[in-house]
Amino acid sequence: MPSDTSQRPAADSDIHLSDCQWLVFDAVGTLIDPDPTVAVAYHSVGSRFGSQFRVEDVGPRFRAAFRGSELDGFPGGPPAAGRGITSDAIEEARWRWIVRQVFSDVRDQEGCFRELWDHFARPSSWRCFADVGDALAQFAQAGYKLAIASNFDIRLHSVCDFLPAMRPIGRRVVSATVGFRKPAPEFYAAVIQACGCDPRQILMIGDNHEYVVLAPRATGLQALHLDRSRPSGGTDRLTSLTELAERLSGQARQIGRT
Repeated sequence: MPSDTSQRPAADSDIHLSDCQWLVFDAVGTLIDPDPTVAVAYHSVGSRFGSQFRVEDVGPRFRAAFRGSELDGFPGGPPAAGRGITSDAIEEARWRWIVRQVFSDVRDQEGCFRELWDHFARPSSWRCFADVGDALAQFAQAGYKLAIASNFDIRLHSVCDFLPAMRPIGRRVVSATVGFRKPAPEFYAAVIQACGCDPRQILMIGDNHEYVVLAPRATGLQALHLDRSRPSGGTDRLTSLTELAERLSGQARQIGRT
C-alpha cells in the first residue's frame, strides 16, 4: 500500500527525482509528432475528396473540432455523466466526428475519415523529436523503467513498434484499452497498476500541464511539464528530454556522494 505521503498531491517543490524508478511519457507532443503536420495531412486528404478549404483554414477547424470532442461530446461517445470513458470504438467515433466537422463540404465523409484514420496508424506519418532517441537510451542504460501513458487508441502500438527510437519503452498504457482518458483518475490508477510500484516512484513527463502534471499529481504521482517552446525550464518544467537526462544524472551523482 502507498504511504500517506504518496496520497497527497505533489507540489512543484515536492519533486524528488531520487525516488523515481519509472519514467512515464505522454506520446503525442512529447515523444512523437505528426509528420507532416495535422493541418497539412488533413488538407491533403480532404482536397482529394473535394474539400475547398485552404490549408490555413484546416488547422483552426481541426483545433476547434478537437476541443469540441473533449468538451461537448459527439455522436457515439459517452454520455455527459460518463465523461472520460473511452474505448477503441468510442475513439473511432470521436475521430469520425472530428473529420466531419473539419470537412463539412466533403460528400464522401466515410471515405475521407477512413483514409485519415489509416494515415495516422502508419509509423511513416510520425516522427520522434530530435532529443528522444538519445534520451530514452540514456534512461534505460541508467536503469530506469520506461512507459508511455497516452490518450490514444490501438493505432499507437503500430506506430511505436516501428519507430526505432521508441524501443527502450517497455510498457504502454493506452486510454482506449484501459477504458478512461486523461485526466480521469482511473487513467492514472491504470498507470500505477502497470508500473506496479508506489506512486511516488513514478515520474510522468508530458506537454499538457493539466493532463500530465496537475491531474497525476492529484493522485500522488510525480510529474514534470515538458515545454520545448520555452528558452529555460524550472523546478517543475523541462525544455527537453536532454534536460531531464541531465537532472537525473546530476541526482545520481549527488546520491553517490552522500
